[in-house]
Amino acid sequence: MGVCLYLALMKQQLGNRFRLAVLDDVVMSVDRAHRKEFCRLLKTRFPETQFIITTHDKVWAKQMQTEGLVESTGCVAFHSWSVQTGPIVEQAVGIWDDIESAVAKGDTDVAAARLRRHMEYVAGELADRLGAKPRFRGDFSYDLGDLLPAVIGRYGKLLKLAANAANRWRNEDAKARVEALKTAWTEALAARGSEECVVNRAVHYNEWADFTAAEFREVVGAFKSLLAVLRCSSCESWLRVTPRKGHPESVRCRCASMMLNLG
Repeated sequence: MGVCLYLALMKQQLGNRFRLAVLDDVVMSVDRAHRKEFCRLLKTRFPETQFIITTHDKVWAKQMQTEGLVESTGCVAFHSWSVQTGPIVEQAVGIWDDIESAVAKGDTDVAAARLRRHMEYVAGELADRLGAKPRFRGDFSYDLGDLLPAVIGRYGKLLKLAANAANRWRNEDAKARVEALKTAWTEALAARGSEECVVNRAVHYNEWADFTAAEFREVVGAFKSLLAVLRCSSCESWLRVTPRKGHPESVRCRCASMMLNLG
């Protein structure tokens, strides 16, 4: 409420002259349920304002990138502060660069753990956006094995709905678009299925599998291909179902360059 009151006052007092704001750790644990909505508010209601945002919340830092509020190149991490050295400043890199860095150093176990954590985070985002239904867990501790199969099953059903809608409306362009997506999805699933056991072994066992850099890059490529199908190449947003409640009417990205009619 405090930050929303501040933003409303600045908008009222400054109007179009509200061009710069510093938000210092404004998201708390009690704000967990609406962190993503806050990202959308800043992006849509204040497009001409430059925000400098600090946070200790790594999840929210990722959500700001996922929602398009900031780019990965616009993030800086400060850590390992000491009197002698001051803070260690690190330009935040994309997760794939982070994984590649570990692979290049020969740290396959580190790369596998990073890949799995990233996939769990993204699978949770996609489950929310697509309306996937993983098996309920009372402790809410969903892992990749719970989330990813639910996302895969849900997206497959949505493609079937899109194909049925295109046939019903006799829309040849929509038919061709859906068929291309189904082909890309089938190919991505085939690659992912062949590599998934390798990642699981590397993450869950103390005696790490003896992967070469080339072998593990194939693993990374399989998961990147899977995610690429579920993300718009133009606006880089994940696909989502609209409306969020009730019968789904469409699957679309933020910029609507990817749009599938389901009705």
